[in-house]
Amino acid sequence: MRGGATLAVLAILAAAGACPGPLPQGCACTDGDTRLTCRSAGLQHLPPLNEQLLTLDVSHNNISVLPSDALLLATGLRDLNLSANRLERIAADALNGAALARLWLDRCMLLQLPPAKLPRLHYLSAEDNLLTEIEANVLSEIRFLRVLRLARNRLGSVPEAIAHTTRLQALNLAGNLITELTETSLPSLPVLHTLILKRNRITHIDHNAFVNTPALRVLRLEDNMLTELSPAIHVLPLLEDLSLANNRIERVSLGLQTCSRLSRLELRGNPLSQLHPQAVEHLPRLTTLILSEARGLPSVPSLNGSTRLRTLRLDHARLIRLPPHLCVHAPQLRALDIRSNQLSEVPDLHECSELRVLDMSDNNIESIGDGALRGLRRLHDLLLARNRIRKIPSDAFLHTNRLQLLDLEDNRIEHIDMEAFVPISKLEDLNVGNNMFPSLPASGLQQLLHLKAHNNPHLRRFHPPELFPRIQTLVLSYAYHCCEFLPLMEDPGSGDEEWSEREGFSDLVLLPPAHVDLAAWANATDIWPHYLNATDESGSRLPAAGSWSGVELRSGGGRQVRCLPLPGPFLPCVDLFDWWTLRCGVWAVFLLALLGNGTVVFVLVFSRSRIDVPRFLVTNLAAADFFMGIYLGFLAVVDAGTLGEFRAHAIAWQMSGGCRLAGFLGVLSSELSVYTLAVITLERNYAITHAMHLNKRLSLRHAAVVMAAGWAFSLTAASLPLLGVSDYRKFAVCLPFETSTPVSLSYVVALLVINGIAFLVLLGCYLKMYCAIRGSQAWNSNDSRIAKRMALLVFTDFLCWSPIAFFALTAAFGAQLVSLEEAKVFTVFVLPLNSCCNPFLYAILTKQFKKDCALVCKAIEESRVTRGIGRCRHSSNFSNRQTPANTNSLAERSSRGQHGAACACRRLLPASGAPVVSETNTNTAGSGEASGERLLRWLRACGRRSTAPVPPTPRQVPAPPVRTGSVSSSVEFSSSRSDSWRTYGRPPPPPRRAASWLVARKTSQDSNLSSSRNDSSGSNATASTGTWRTSRSGGSATTASGSRPRLTRQPAIIADEPPASPVALPPPRLLHTIPSAAETEIQPEESDLK
Repeated sequence: MRGGATLAVLAILAAAGACPGPLPQGCACTDGDTRLTCRSAGLQHLPPLNEQLLTLDVSHNNISVLPSDALLLATGLRDLNLSANRLERIAADALNGAALARLWLDRCMLLQLPPAKLPRLHYLSAEDNLLTEIEANVLSEIRFLRVLRLARNRLGSVPEAIAHTTRLQALNLAGNLITELTETSLPSLPVLHTLILKRNRITHIDHNAFVNTPALRVLRLEDNMLTELSPAIHVLPLLEDLSLANNRIERVSLGLQTCSRLSRLELRGNPLSQLHPQAVEHLPRLTTLILSEARGLPSVPSLNGSTRLRTLRLDHARLIRLPPHLCVHAPQLRALDIRSNQLSEVPDLHECSELRVLDMSDNNIESIGDGALRGLRRLHDLLLARNRIRKIPSDAFLHTNRLQLLDLEDNRIEHIDMEAFVPISKLEDLNVGNNMFPSLPASGLQQLLHLKAHNNPHLRRFHPPELFPRIQTLVLSYAYHCCEFLPLMEDPGSGDEEWSEREGFSDLVLLPPAHVDLAAWANATDIWPHYLNATDESGSRLPAAGSWSGVELRSGGGRQVRCLPLPGPFLPCVDLFDWWTLRCGVWAVFLLALLGNGTVVFVLVFSRSRIDVPRFLVTNLAAADFFMGIYLGFLAVVDAGTLGEFRAHAIAWQMSGGCRLAGFLGVLSSELSVYTLAVITLERNYAITHAMHLNKRLSLRHAAVVMAAGWAFSLTAASLPLLGVSDYRKFAVCLPFETSTPVSLSYVVALLVINGIAFLVLLGCYLKMYCAIRGSQAWNSNDSRIAKRMALLVFTDFLCWSPIAFFALTAAFGAQLVSLEEAKVFTVFVLPLNSCCNPFLYAILTKQFKKDCALVCKAIEESRVTRGIGRCRHSSNFSNRQTPANTNSLAERSSRGQHGAACACRRLLPASGAPVVSETNTNTAGSGEASGERLLRWLRACGRRSTAPVPPTPRQVPAPPVRTGSVSSSVEFSSSRSDSWRTYGRPPPPPRRAASWLVARKTSQDSNLSSSRNDSSGSNATASTGTWRTSRSGGSATTASGSRPRLTRQPAIIADEPPASPVALPPPRLLHTIPSAAETEIQPEESDLK
């Protein structure tokens, strides 16, 4: 009932015409309403049909069921395409009624073919289905079938159903599961001329397998598992095309001579080791012989009698030489492929006068001179890539004047004669990439269209565009070679849009003269009157041609050239720094980084202050930033020296050791700076969050070990590009941005990821520190200020570095979020900006650094005075003239001509002291012993604390005027003590304090850089936010006459006095360590600081 209603509807629609409307969406009628196309229209059933329709294409739809008599009304249908549908069921008589000639059922997931009465069908294709067998009655009513395609199914043998198709001419069973061909596998098919059985699993072919197919002309058996050339092939006298490629054939014997009509023989991809010398002899119609990838083939078989051979492929074998009479037996040879063999010289091919293509790539050829290519006057393609050619002489191509393509890539060419290319003036394609010659001759290259000279580091200069008038494609070694071709790379039609938009076009055919380059007219034989994309040469003749039709003709101007690699911001043509704003900014950053960090390193290293852990770490950070200043200095100087003409010096700069050194310092600075900041932050974090554990601090020794590891890591990271992992020479800024290889890409990504992780760790540490300090009494302490200052350092570095890391990571994986110009600003200005900010943030603006500067300046001043006094004494021949007493310098303390010495503790000496020895110009033994006795007693007295009145001395000598100086008594700052016991020969000045040692408590308000806690001073008796500092009054001492005084470290505890001591003093206060320079200063009150 349902089928009858469907037929009634179809009959009504058919009365309207060949393509009844409305058609389903996606369908269209063409070819006079005889062709209906519904390809990819989403149909679930067939569209309306009628008897006038000849072609129906409903492929790539969703049709799943083909009902009975589906084509009953399409009696005139000839072609039906049902491919790429999911036909779950096809009724037995679904295809009856139509006069089908061709039927496509590909990719329909069919498990079996339905039987059909299609007496006129001659083409049936059911490829890419799931067919395992074909029933015998399926093809019984298709007796006129000529082409049957059953490729890529699951057939295990040749279907028996084809026995009914006695008129079958072509059978395609490729891609199935056939394992053998027996005598009965192929039924009698007397007119079968093409049999395709490739990509099966055939291991054996019976001797009589092809007896029933005597007309076979094409036999394709490639990609099977055959181990020998079956004798069954020898009984095919009409065979013309035989392919046995990619099998397992090791031996080929005689017998092919019976296939006298054989024109193409392919044995590619077989492990041939035994090829009979006469196996391919006397094949008069043989035109193509392919023995490629015969890995075990040691020699070329005889070609005697193969006079029509035109193509011979012997590549990827083990050939050492070619037979001398190769061209005699094959005089019509036009293509010879002998690449990837073991040839050491060019074979003698002078009798191959018809040779057009010669491929000798991947051999061991060392020379092409001395007429090696003689007789090859028709040769137009010569490929010699990947050989060992070192020199191209002037006569190399003397006999190949028709050469159009020359491939010399990847040789060892060191020299090309200036006249080498003159004989081949018709050359259009030249490849000389991956060689080592310093110059490329331009003579003879005027007709060149494509030039490849890439990866040649010695080719640093290139010719101007005028020497290559027809050039279209250039692949050069350096981007700077393309600078002169940039004007030719612009679109020649740009700016002429108004011409193409005009109306009133008309056709005009212009025949160019004989001397005009016809290649330039190839795409412009029909001339448009208002616009023509022609060359300059033809453009000069257009006005005359336009006068014929009374219209104005116009040439499109010049040619469009493609040149690689392209210049860019990192490979600039004019200036290294493209604009003056960037140039001035780089100079400012360079000078500030160099001077600021240099000053910090100098002051911290040469100051007399004691080196503690924070000071040590900051010194390393300044050294890292100093290297960045040196890197920027290299770039700034190069830019200043090449203004306006950078491309002329760019290659020399990038290949120089200076560029590699600059890049090395840049990477070393970046990595060491990040590492040092991480160590500083972790040290501060541990010290602040574990303030009560005074015995758990990073010692200077451990800090040195940690920084040694940081230096090792940074040096390794900076050295890898020097060893081939990435390259500093890739770009003009000398940074390792090379990512063309997986190793280089991994290197760049690893650096960026490591630095990113380091900054995340720093961020976490500072958040932890602020959480630990906030709300506690230590918020205004020295630790809090240090944490804030270090946080400012880290975040400044992070803000300068994070944009580079983000955009570099995205660019490394193909997402370019910023332009190259912006990336260059980030690289050479924003990234190094923190290197000039750091010294001001962590050192130069701190109070402690100012004190260190004062100490360094004072030491320099004193050394200058000392040298002046020394020169005066030397000029006076070491006279007894006294040095002025008010210099208060080191020279004053080292005078040998004074016997007395002042002592701040002199009032503690007993009243009945030793008699005073007067100054004389001669020294006696008695006076020396008396002076030594007096010095020993004075040193003992200086270690005591006493409140007893001081008895008057027998002789008071007025003290010389003293200049104000530091009262620090630390051994590290011994050179800055102005009023010490090293003033010889004079009584001491009045004591500044009643006690010789003063113990006072002071908070660490003066230290902006290093903590005065136990972790930096080495004492375990101090608190975390406060420090016990000691101050000692000045004094003087005496030494023996004629002996050079030497400064010694005074012990904190003085030994017991001998019994002669007049006064018993209380025991001194025990000090765990000798106070440092900062601890021994007299601290001002808070009111003095305001």
